[in-house]
Amino acid sequence: MPINQTTHSPSHFQRQEPYGADFTMFNQRSLSNTLVAALLCLAAGSTSAIESQPISTQHIQQTSAIAAQSLDLQPGDQALIANALRSPVAFVEAQNQRTFTGQLIVHAKANKAQRANARVMPITVRSSMFVDEHVIDVPAGMSEGELAAILLATGDYEFVEPNWTLYPTITPNDSQFGSSWQHTRLQSTAAWDLHTGNSNVIVAICDSGVDDNHPDLQASLISGFNAANGQAEVNGGLVDDINGHGTFVAGCAAARGNNNTGVVGVGWNFSIMPIRVTNNTNGTASFFALQEGSRWAAENGAHVVNVSFTGGTSASNQTLGSYLKSLGSLLFWASGNAGSFISPNRPDYVIVGSTTSSDNRSGFSNFGPAVDITAPGSSVRSTRRGGSYGNGSGTSYASPIAAGVGAMIYSVNPDFNGDDVQYILYNSVDDLGAPGRDDSFGRGRVNTRKAIELAQTYIPPTIIPIAESFESIEWQDLFVATSGTVQTSMPADAPSGLSVLELDANDIVETSALAGRRIQGQDYLSFALKATDIEPGETLEIQYLQDPEVSPANTWTTFTTITGEGLSSSEFVAYDFEIPTSYEWHGTKIRFVANGSDASDVWMIDSFSIDTLAEPVAPLVEHFESGAISPFRWDEAIGAQVAFDAGNFSLELTDADSIESQDVPLEQFGIVPAYIYFDAWADNQVSPADELAVEVLNIVDVWVLVGTVSGGDLTSNAQVVEFDVPITAIGIDEMRLRLTATTTGAINIDNVYVGVDPYIGNAGCNIADLAEPFGTLNFFDISAFLAAFNSSEPVADINNDGVFNFFDISAYLNEYAAGCP
Repeated sequence: MPINQTTHSPSHFQRQEPYGADFTMFNQRSLSNTLVAALLCLAAGSTSAIESQPISTQHIQQTSAIAAQSLDLQPGDQALIANALRSPVAFVEAQNQRTFTGQLIVHAKANKAQRANARVMPITVRSSMFVDEHVIDVPAGMSEGELAAILLATGDYEFVEPNWTLYPTITPNDSQFGSSWQHTRLQSTAAWDLHTGNSNVIVAICDSGVDDNHPDLQASLISGFNAANGQAEVNGGLVDDINGHGTFVAGCAAARGNNNTGVVGVGWNFSIMPIRVTNNTNGTASFFALQEGSRWAAENGAHVVNVSFTGGTSASNQTLGSYLKSLGSLLFWASGNAGSFISPNRPDYVIVGSTTSSDNRSGFSNFGPAVDITAPGSSVRSTRRGGSYGNGSGTSYASPIAAGVGAMIYSVNPDFNGDDVQYILYNSVDDLGAPGRDDSFGRGRVNTRKAIELAQTYIPPTIIPIAESFESIEWQDLFVATSGTVQTSMPADAPSGLSVLELDANDIVETSALAGRRIQGQDYLSFALKATDIEPGETLEIQYLQDPEVSPANTWTTFTTITGEGLSSSEFVAYDFEIPTSYEWHGTKIRFVANGSDASDVWMIDSFSIDTLAEPVAPLVEHFESGAISPFRWDEAIGAQVAFDAGNFSLELTDADSIESQDVPLEQFGIVPAYIYFDAWADNQVSPADELAVEVLNIVDVWVLVGTVSGGDLTSNAQVVEFDVPITAIGIDEMRLRLTATTTGAINIDNVYVGVDPYIGNAGCNIADLAEPFGTLNFFDISAFLAAFNSSEPVADINNDGVFNFFDISAYLNEYAAGCP
């Protein structure tokens, strides 16, 4: 069994039936090779690893030339190719499980799609109808791993992996053996007393098709899709069973019940959506067809989607599972029949292992952290192509039985989303093996009765994104005080409306349960905060509830602690935090914990939200008042940190530290000059030869040096540093700022501005001093502000929230009233 790269070999995965005519039997040598390859895969977290053997310079030159001829290279690509080819990705074939097709599947990062897709356009042969995902041909003379390494080196792709082909084994052939023992373990009879399944709930079977004349399936079939050629059944796409496997799978989940015929699925009345993923009589199917068929099913109303093929732990399936969840569906995938350890776990779909009639793990069933749950899969009885019935074994059949339980949960409440159904499914299993989750059974074996009972009492968590400004009593639907008395108050400067949430002494307030996996991407917590009478040692902790599957119940973790240090008692400060990924589970909570001494220690909270990154705004204005680097304004910080000095927060850069902003969208201002300015100072360890490099990302995604600040020009006192944005970076929405220090000491940065307003100089005594004569506040300054406000000029956005309203006027008048020092 080869484990090395090939150029354009046939490629296949294997169906999930076990020991049979084509069950893989390894000799000692092939087993050793397989173990080596598997360890490499495990290190990479997928079916790939990095090759270690040396590669000749001649081969790199030849392959570089092929890449240059085949791809539409983007700026900067050429410099990456040679290094990438020194470490090609080692995708591993497995006999009768997965082999190459000479194609890759590529999925661009959201903010890099234009460049990423243009690069591979010359070799693109098929594209998804639903997501930015494409199948590309590997050019002759290159391997899949070499092309993947080049593409991944650009940083423009979420994933690049082979368009594997999947193999079927022999379909069930013992029509006289056994009976539907699985219903005893599922407690189906008791479950059917509660619910028999809803005909409006759709079960999609991504497989070899479904026998459209089978008496136990025919009445349940609805219009489907042929994913092999991208054609809906209504447009002539063929969905009848070409191999037999799909008919058996469909019967496991949804064979008609109470019809005096044959067998019965998990539910009696589901609708079956046939998604045929192959036009080959041997049942082989491409990875892309399986994924595209799954997407089509969810887009067309499927509640559960079942895929009984290998390849379940692929990284791209996590993206697929998340996409299906965004449409309200849930994906089920068979774990595989190699009896092997599989990893890692993928949180947004369900990988199903197999159990026997005695509730042992089936010997063929894969096991390990990747397995979420198990279901009956050894000698289960179901429908066969041609109108008959038989018994078969495999995770291919365990998976649709688990999917059938998922469909029963949807039947209780079709408005449940995929996260709700997954939660109920996982929390209604019969725990087998070691207590709790284990590598043999996952969380346990599914139980239909328990799943329905839990679904009937289940209250879905609050859907994210959420926002709360505490303007009505409805804030109590989201927050509950668990210590002390939490109330709202009405300070004059409330950032959002009139009211704010107020904590004092040792108050604790927490959210209701949240749908922590609902957002497809990183979650961010934002709020505005003001504190009064906070004494040294008094803090406000922001915590999240840990997933009870990985931590003891009711375990709270602090991800940031706010002190009174640097926090103004006269104005609200905006806080933005990236929430740790361990928060992202269905049922998580966020809470605020006040650690004060008495009721005079007050924390006021407003403008609370949990969401993905907000759209970037211009100008970029940063004062670092929150004591942290805001992910809304800064994309990456290497070594950089916010420090507190002389009563203020500022950015501190030591040797090789850097910080890169989010996009600064300047296009809205037109092709006009733009400016960068900030305050900078240095400690006594900075030498004259040290420097601060100031760069911008221009219209062709290339970093351009705008200028440098010499250590010899910096003192211990803040001074303004000014630069003009080069013409290649003005008027674009992807302009970015990067600051990099090369120093033996520390360089501090504060009051950063990137926008179209020029620096007005030191003559202005404060931000209210907008007109000559500078240094004096008078009618001309008020007139200048009102003119800027009416024109929505950035200088009039005093609180830097991108909105021009009463709060800017109020803030301006406060600054004006403060007068010049």
